[in-house]
This record gives sequence, structure tokens and C-alpha cells, in this order.
Amino acid sequence: MTTVNSIRSGVIIALSDLFPTLDIYGEAIREGFEAPCFFVKLLTTAQDRELDRRYRRSYSFDIHYFPAGPDPNEEAHGMAEQLYDKLRQVNIDGALYRGSGMNHEVVDGVLHFFVDFNFHVFDEKPPGIKMRTLNQEGYLNG
Repeated sequence: MTTVNSIRSGVIIALSDLFPTLDIYGEAIREGFEAPCFFVKLLTTAQDRELDRRYRRSYSFDIHYFPAGPDPNEEAHGMAEQLYDKLRQVNIDGALYRGSGMNHEVVDGVLHFFVDFNFHVFDEKPPGIKMRTLNQEGYLNG
């Protein structure tokens, strides 16, 4: 079962696999952190019912990247280019999830990269009454 925490952890793990030399922080960033680093913030989570037992889940992330170079805007835009490519598909718990709605902005030298992960989940089928007997008749025309 895919949960909020598994998606959040999966995004953090994917970033650490892609950029093993960079520090990656979850919901809390430590004071005195050293750039370059990532901060992964889960913005919103939503679920909408579609058909019968089928639901559509959405997870929206804001991935902050704090550059360390002499031109932070250039470095931030360069990192955004990499993230557009690297987050198209993310392996989370052995399943591939497609990143969508990707866009970015640089504010005060910090990259804000927005990505959504949308997928379907199914509610368990409630136990129903099973047919106990069946009477069948057949006729031969001859």
C-alpha cells in the first residue's frame, strides 16, 4: 500500500541516489546547514473518488535547492534542468511513479522545483453474498 510517508521517503531516496554528494533534508531543515543541499517539502496531498472503488491520489512537492556557487541563479536553473529529466519517473518501493506538472522558479537565489505525483488507488472490495445454488435446465430439440 502506498502511503504519504512512502512517497515522501521515495522522493528523498531518489534525490539521494541521483545526487549522492549533496545533503537532503526532509520537513525540517537544520540551522547552520551547508549549501549546496536539498530541502524536500510535501505541499499538499489530495484524494478524489473517480469510479466505484477507484480513487486518484495527488502528492505535490516543492523541492528547494540551495546553491553554493558564485552565481546562484545560474546554478539553480542548471539544477532545475537536471530535475526535469531525473524526476520524470521515480522508483518508489519497487514501482515507477511519473512526475507531472513540473515547473520551477528561483527566489532569492534558491530554486523551488515543483513536481506532482498522481496515481490511482483502489478500495478493497467489500465481501458480498456469494451465490449458493444454481438451478439450470436445458432442453434438446430433436
